[in-house]
Amino acid sequence: MTVPTFVLREPRLEDAIPYGRFLADPEVHVWLEDRCQRPLTLPEVQAFILGPSWCRWAIDCEGAFVGLTGLEDVDALRGTARLFIVIGERQLWGKGLGEAVVRRVLHHAFHELGLRKIVSDFMAPNHGSRRIHERTGFQVEGCARQDSWRRGEWIDRVYVAIFRTEHNGDRV
Repeated sequence: MTVPTFVLREPRLEDAIPYGRFLADPEVHVWLEDRCQRPLTLPEVQAFILGPSWCRWAIDCEGAFVGLTGLEDVDALRGTARLFIVIGERQLWGKGLGEAVVRRVLHHAFHELGLRKIVSDFMAPNHGSRRIHERTGFQVEGCARQDSWRRGEWIDRVYVAIFRTEHNGDRV
């Protein structure tokens, strides 16, 4: 499989319109945080994209904005952060882009920022996200049972983490 070419760059104000479109797509937002389960206004989307964050990047694939990734909840004293990724262009799902982006963010977190542990989470039925986390070395740390209401039922949220010592240092 050939992974689509991508770059990570600083988010821009104009990214808010396509990102808002991604958040309005039920197949995208169903797997996102509870705060994304209602329609968001353009100012709310802009505030999220451009708001304070330790590390947040727009994902450009072949010249077009296709998603957002980053590290949140950074605790420099403990050397930890929470990774997130949203690829809103569904035609790119299953093509290796998510895995490649996560590998690049992990490389940055461990080898450039010197963090020791990255945590993440995903909704249990989100098999694509599960595969990305497994393939990039994350280990399951726990499960919040019936944590989020999606599609008419309570679903579990899986918590995962990877330590710098478990990371193989690859860079995509």
